[in-house]
Amino acid sequence: MAVLAPEAADRHFMASYTEKPPPIPLGSRSSPSMPTDIPDQSRPELSAAAHREWDGHVEAVLRGIAHALNNRAAALSAVLELARDPAEDSAVSAILGTELERVGDLVSAVRSMVAGKGGPEAFDSADVALEAQAILQLHAELRNRHVTIVATGAQPLRVPRWMFVRALVVLGANAARACQDPKVVIAAEGDWLITLAEVDDARATSTGITPCLTELAHALGGEPLRTKTGFGFRVPTLAALRRREGRED
Repeated sequence: MAVLAPEAADRHFMASYTEKPPPIPLGSRSSPSMPTDIPDQSRPELSAAAHREWDGHVEAVLRGIAHALNNRAAALSAVLELARDPAEDSAVSAILGTELERVGDLVSAVRSMVAGKGGPEAFDSADVALEAQAILQLHAELRNRHVTIVATGAQPLRVPRWMFVRALVVLGANAARACQDPKVVIAAEGDWLITLAEVDDARATSTGITPCLTELAHALGGEPLRTKTGFGFRVPTLAALRRREGRED
């Protein structure tokens, strides 16, 4: 599966990407060395277009959360009615516990969407995949679509966690706009953790790489990718960064 160089028609999606050397074919052992100029990741400077794009996702997810909270409020009202019957105490406790857990999940989603600062930290990319998938299920514009994020052989990373979540949300949303039920696969390939959305529309392999996805990939110390069957991004693994640091010492 070879990575394609961007065509002239989609250069406006890849402005900053085309300034870098084109990615090598996936699976090749001749991987380029790790970048030595990783930007300040605590507060990346995104363009106005990227900010507008992300704000659109925030608005859509918050609308989905508001809808979910209305459902939770209705469920809790029903629990209060049920609690009037002493014989239903065990049922009330079980339902109340479930509903409170769901509310907690919604609070976590809000925190993930509004987080926008914090430096690199080590974490398991598979855990973040679950977090991003839960957020995408709340996206108001994707209610009739389901994005599956699969971490196969995922490796730990050392980047701002909130930034990686954003990149996954943007990638998943872009993929869901291209096909009904896309799958996003996270897998290690040499020194890189590669995240690709598999889509069935060839046009999406270029239009899916939007300004926000491109700039987040660069801010994570990686780059966007486009293949014949999908699009996504890649970032250096924690192991690769440690090897580089050992060589520099």
